[in-house]
Amino acid sequence: MKDALIQIAMAGIGTLGFSIYFRVREKNVVASTFAGIIGWAVYLLVFHFTSKLFFANFVASFVVYIFSEIMARILKAPSNIYLIPGIIPLLPGGALYYMMHNIVEGNWQGILSEGEKTASITFGIAAGILAGTVIFTYISKEKEKKKIKTLTEK
Repeated sequence: MKDALIQIAMAGIGTLGFSIYFRVREKNVVASTFAGIIGWAVYLLVFHFTSKLFFANFVASFVVYIFSEIMARILKAPSNIYLIPGIIPLLPGGALYYMMHNIVEGNWQGILSEGEKTASITFGIAAGILAGTVIFTYISKEKEKKKIKTLTEK
């Protein structure tokens, strides 16, 4: 438990750093940082119960996307300023590094192992964002249809 709290705190600090690096406005920095904290916490929780890299990254990036869209509506800002820093902790930096190291060493077993991890993480993140986009767009269009219907009935 202590290890997970340290990881979540470090994800928050890392996300804060990237929020500053990407010049997120001061009023949005807290929400942007919180996106990374939520994403990593969800990742750890899902990975603890499933041990599946793809699924853990899928759910975490999905949650970060939904959080980003909600915060964009609340704070009246583009959702990307929450989404991009929010997925930074999920990126497969370690797996990519070890894959490249194994390429240099000529270790084909390591290349395949780390390459599979890198691809699984990357596709999980992409699929989570895509699923969030599809669901959020569908909900938004249904709300718009309902709004138009009520306006035409009046």
